[in-house]
Amino acid sequence: RGWAKEYAADGKERNMSQALEDVLNGDPALAQTELRDFVAAVNDGTFRFDQGSLLDDEGGLWAPSDLEDAASTRTYSFQANNTFLERQGNFRSGVDLLQAGKVNEAVMALEAEVQQDPDNSDAWLTLGLAHAENDEDGKAIVALNRAVQADPTSLDALLALGVSHTNELEQATALTHLRTWITKHPEYAALCPRQAPETSETLHSTHALQREVQEIFTRVVQLRPDDAELHTVLGVLFNLSYEYGKAVEHFKEAIRVSPEDYTLWNKLGATLANSMRSDEAIDSYIQGLSIKPNYVRALANLAISYSNQEMYEEASTCYLKALSLNPEATHIWSSLRVVFNCLDRPDLAARCDTLDVAAFRPDFDF
Repeated sequence: RGWAKEYAADGKERNMSQALEDVLNGDPALAQTELRDFVAAVNDGTFRFDQGSLLDDEGGLWAPSDLEDAASTRTYSFQANNTFLERQGNFRSGVDLLQAGKVNEAVMALEAEVQQDPDNSDAWLTLGLAHAENDEDGKAIVALNRAVQADPTSLDALLALGVSHTNELEQATALTHLRTWITKHPEYAALCPRQAPETSETLHSTHALQREVQEIFTRVVQLRPDDAELHTVLGVLFNLSYEYGKAVEHFKEAIRVSPEDYTLWNKLGATLANSMRSDEAIDSYIQGLSIKPNYVRALANLAISYSNQEMYEEASTCYLKALSLNPEATHIWSSLRVVFNCLDRPDLAARCDTLDVAAFRPDFDF
């Protein structure tokens, strides 16, 4: 996000779009993504820069997700040839596999469970959390929505939806889920103001919703300062409003309460990275990975921070390990190609076309 402000301040929007165009022209796979539409929109003036964000022609915040169907409208696509369908007790197996760090196997077990019992909210929730760990928020959102459909009071699913929609840059939807979470919370609902009637502003202004939700959580956390979930939500909310310093403080408070929660270390790392503090972010990711070494999302994020520090060998190893753990995270290949180009290794960059992690084992230890 920081790059947008930098280019806007210098009046170099065209230079940025040209640089992106060059990247697209060098990567046919990337050229088929929504980034092509974004570059075209910058070039024709449909989108413009303002205070580090991108605004559409109506003044709303632009997000890549605006170019496709919202994740919440998609249906879940099950993997084929799932041998877990022949077994019973798949929910317990899925939970155990996830705790053991075998995320892909956990996904298969949990997919079998929800096909056998489509109303098992806990199974849909755990499936969504597994996808989120694997850096696949789109799939996570679909599963988490099914968890809420089966159990509208599932607080864990509502909170996870808020986080995943934030990661997908679906800001208004994220805020709505976070507001629903606190208004349904048995301890905190009474502390929330009654929802105001929907007006033109509340319907159309994400900023108004942001202020409202932020004020609610700020008020409640003052009464419950040792609730890690409240601090986590505030960390997410301040990320949405680009107030990274405040977000960092709330994630640190959440970690103070729950130091063994590896997802909190990842959130802290991502926030530090967003605020251009990649060196500190690296320490946070490493701490999270010390708790859960197979955490794909933290590995991918660590690779990004290493790249920002021009530590390209280390970034390559992290990307490759993430891909070895989750071959479905195909979006990582484009990032890996960029890193190899930064290493001046066009041979390795070309090898990315194989989508075969094993092809890199002679050169990297992961």
